[in-house]
Amino acid sequence: MTKIRNLLLLGLFGVIVSGCAAVVVGGVAAVGATGAAVGTDPRSNGTVVNDNTIQAKLAAKYGNSDDFPDSNIYVDVYAGEVLLTGQVKTNELKNLAENVARGYPGVIKLYDYLDVRLPSSATARSKDSLITTQVKAELFGTSKINSNNIKVETTNTVVYLMGMVTPQEGESAAYVASKVGGVTKVVTLFQYTQPVASK
Repeated sequence: MTKIRNLLLLGLFGVIVSGCAAVVVGGVAAVGATGAAVGTDPRSNGTVVNDNTIQAKLAAKYGNSDDFPDSNIYVDVYAGEVLLTGQVKTNELKNLAENVARGYPGVIKLYDYLDVRLPSSATARSKDSLITTQVKAELFGTSKINSNNIKVETTNTVVYLMGMVTPQEGESAAYVASKVGGVTKVVTLFQYTQPVASK
C-alpha cells in the first residue's frame, strides 16, 4: 500500500509547474529541484506573472558564463522575494549575484544562501531533486498543510521552504520536511498570513 500511495502522490505532482531556474556554468546542468503548485496559489495572477518574469530574467543573467564562471545558481521567487542557492567560485561572484538580484525591478527582499565553492556534483544534485520530490509528497499528504501554498527548494541536502502560510502551517511544514530521509537542515522563509505568536 505504501508503494501505491507514493506512486499516486508522485503522479499527482505531475500538475506541478517547475518554479526553479537552475543555471550551471562550467558544469553539468541539473534538473531544477523545486516547484510551485498552481490552482489555489494565494498570490494574484499578476504577482505570479511578475515572479516568473523576475525568476527567468535573473536566471538568464546568472547563466552568463563571462560574468559567473564555474557557478551553479538556483533562483526562486515568491511574491517579490528572491531566494538564491547553489555555489559560486568566489566572494566577489557572491556579491555580484546579490547586487544583480537587489537591483532588479520588482524585487522586494533577497535571501542569499549561496556557498562559495565549486559546483556540487551531478550525484549531489540528483539527491537534492529526490529530496525535493519526497518533501512535496509528504506535504501533499499532510491534512494540516495546504501544499499548494508552499514552494520547495533543496540544495546540498538543505531544504528551503517559501510561501504564504499560517504560523501553524509553517511549523507543521518544517517538521514534515525535517523528517524526510537525507535532509540535514530546514530553512523557513515564509510570509505569514497571521501574526506569529510570541513564545
